[in-house]
Amino acid sequence: MNNTFAINRAEAEKSFHDYTAAYDLDDAKVALKVEHTFRVAGLCDVISDSLGMTGYDKDLAWLLGMLHDIGRFEQVRRYHTFRDALSVNHAELSADILFREGLIKNFIKVEDDPAESDDYLLTEKAIRLHNVFQLPDDLTERELRFATILRDADKLDILRVNVETPRSTIYNVPDEIFLDSEITDEVYEAMLQCQNLFRNMMKTPADLMLGHVSFVFGLVYPVSVRLMREQGYLETVLLFPSRNPRTRQRFAEIRRVVHDYMEKRLSGVLF
Repeated sequence: MNNTFAINRAEAEKSFHDYTAAYDLDDAKVALKVEHTFRVAGLCDVISDSLGMTGYDKDLAWLLGMLHDIGRFEQVRRYHTFRDALSVNHAELSADILFREGLIKNFIKVEDDPAESDDYLLTEKAIRLHNVFQLPDDLTERELRFATILRDADKLDILRVNVETPRSTIYNVPDEIFLDSEITDEVYEAMLQCQNLFRNMMKTPADLMLGHVSFVFGLVYPVSVRLMREQGYLETVLLFPSRNPRTRQRFAEIRRVVHDYMEKRLSGVLF
């Protein structure tokens, strides 16, 4: 099979805008996902730069960022929420819209059947798997690299979204509930052990916030850890002004653990 297909960034951006024009761009949920898409694509550029990638491979990483959340718009239209547990797996929906319904043909150009390209399958896998807890062991080295670039970039910008967008818009939960929320014991212990959080572990609004903090423990590339620290969004979440004394104490301890983890990753003590 051929390995590559043609990528034109300007045409891909136009196709994205054409697709999202069918949705209510005045809806805060829709608007934040448009911005998220472009930011993730830009972060894919930054991470691929750090890995010495150029040309077609850099464009492919960027394209994954542009396509990874295409299903979010339909998720909001159908269910009015971003919470997969209450609606649909958005990564699966994104991949289905692109590869089963054929939208991918608006974003790439190939002379023959696009499925004859190795990178066509790579693109589908990276998008379909971008939100899984752990990537499968059967990915090729090339598939693994692109999937991890996308996952790192996505995690980096999700933290921004959680800081810059009202929590009530993202979670459909009043802010008052967040301010009084408890951290469950299981989540607290997992955070102290520098573990990513399973979705089914998170029971409270405070747990949901820490699910995004735990992204730092799953970042693959050193540049991603550095960016997460430099952006400041992680620190803002860790300094969440809870009205619950026990939650404030637990956030303070988690903050200490997260800072220590990042220092060790950036100094090369942890890999």
